[in-house]
Amino acid sequence: MAGAVYHVFGRAVKPHQLSIATLGSTAALVIGLNLTKKPAEKPTSPPINAASPEEEDFVKDFMKSLEEKK
Repeated sequence: MAGAVYHVFGRAVKPHQLSIATLGSTAALVIGLNLTKKPAEKPTSPPINAASPEEEDFVKDFMKSLEEKK
């Protein structure tokens, strides 16, 4: 009784070998992409939506004074 055989690049490949190779290469690709992905940089503080530069400076100074009190 002969089993099913696929011919890939002129070589005989059994179905279970083909499925293992497919799953292995897919897993390697996913793991490789996850390892090379850089984490997104989180902002150190929320954005300051000030109406003027003076207001923005005031808020920054206030936040700095709160940091110093800790």
